[in-house]
Amino acid sequence: MKATATLKFKENILKWDNAAFYLIDKDSYARPEQLMDYDAVIIDASDQEYTRLLLRRFRAHHNSSLYLKPIYLVNYKEQTDVFINELIDGIIYFPEQITEKINEISELKQRITHLDTDPGHTFESQLIKKVLAFLYTREKKSIKPLPYVYSSIGYTYPVLSVNFEPFEEFRVLDILSWAENENIIWPDFVDRVYFCNNCKNGHLVYREICPSCDSANIKSQDLIHHFPCGYIGPVSDFRNTIDSTMNCPKCSKNLRHIGVDYDKPSIINHCQNCNEVFQDYIVKAKCIHCKHDTDVQYLLAKDINAYKLTKKGRHAATSGFIGERNEKEDEIFGAVNQKTFQTMLYYETERVKHNISANIQLCGLQLENIFDLTRKFGKSKEKAFLTELVQIIREQIKTMDFINITNPSMILICMADSSPETANELMQRISDKIKDLIANNFNGFSIVTEFKTESLKKDISFEKQIHNLSTFLVQSND
Repeated sequence: MKATATLKFKENILKWDNAAFYLIDKDSYARPEQLMDYDAVIIDASDQEYTRLLLRRFRAHHNSSLYLKPIYLVNYKEQTDVFINELIDGIIYFPEQITEKINEISELKQRITHLDTDPGHTFESQLIKKVLAFLYTREKKSIKPLPYVYSSIGYTYPVLSVNFEPFEEFRVLDILSWAENENIIWPDFVDRVYFCNNCKNGHLVYREICPSCDSANIKSQDLIHHFPCGYIGPVSDFRNTIDSTMNCPKCSKNLRHIGVDYDKPSIINHCQNCNEVFQDYIVKAKCIHCKHDTDVQYLLAKDINAYKLTKKGRHAATSGFIGERNEKEDEIFGAVNQKTFQTMLYYETERVKHNISANIQLCGLQLENIFDLTRKFGKSKEKAFLTELVQIIREQIKTMDFINITNPSMILICMADSSPETANELMQRISDKIKDLIANNFNGFSIVTEFKTESLKKDISFEKQIHNLSTFLVQSND
């Protein structure tokens, strides 16, 4: 693969017709961030587990230049891993096929330029936007569940599931339910599955147990009803030690014909642990993940659906979400929503235009890997967490300053009557305090931060300044 008569990889790089390919094999490894400028990535898939890991690192990345990167495989012989198959753009069997992919890559890159660049306002919308972007650029219109042994629920939706660890697969269903409620996708029933009511894992062992001692050491026998004398007992009472003929222990007659001499109305169970005799056993499900044991009636039932994009969903990738959220529900105490933030910035910009001595700083703080943390504690606690971050910021800035957190990974602050030097000092202090808070409360989790401050300008719009500021912070972490 590394060398042919016409194609040659030099230090794992192939350049052909203004396109650059990078080959990842067992002898070379580059972090996804290092491959940003390559048009496509080729993975040597000899090791299936390693291939799956690499795909996760690309497709779960927060940067669209990486999670939408064209990825092809070579040396992929076992095409049985549905997770891998759904996340790649093709398999290359012959070196010459690489050149055939150039038009395909060019078209994909063109479709990427059509995408709406707003990352989304909530955790759910951010993930769904990633899914919609992937589907749009690959010209797909549906999301299908695939049976998968590595999934904690038995099914996987690769393009969405890649953003979660395998044991978190249940959260994928919550995200899809959110998208369904937002009328972005439409469900088609596939299956109904059951999960542990303690950890929501689907890897369960079903056991028939004794109602007295919960032991699964049960021996079951047919119950025999002898018509002539009316005797009812387990089949072992009718068997003798000499031959296979059955004899009634009450009247000693032979049992010859079922339905004529006798019938088997039921089954009797005998517990080998406590010696209890009973007819009805209890069925319990033991979770392999958390070891919780529960009656099957208390398991969580969940429908597994295939999903088709609605008209709203088909346009959301390029036009964004309309009416996505209830702003009152999303308001964070101490911060203002995006609309209010922009209104206040408008008046601050007007003040700069008419007051040459006005010194107003627009500051951006990016929490690059915040979603790795929010995935751990879930959506229900996200608002409380962000509220605490806002309170830390509020303690460092003036009452007249205002904060906006439209996207949890990007915090915007407007500091009135502050010099650039003061604003930088405050942002450094805020960054340090947030790092300490997170490390002390989340088992040493290390948040990656980057901040930038610049004076509010009168010669360009504040929208353009916000865009440039956000772009700078995102690209500085790539």
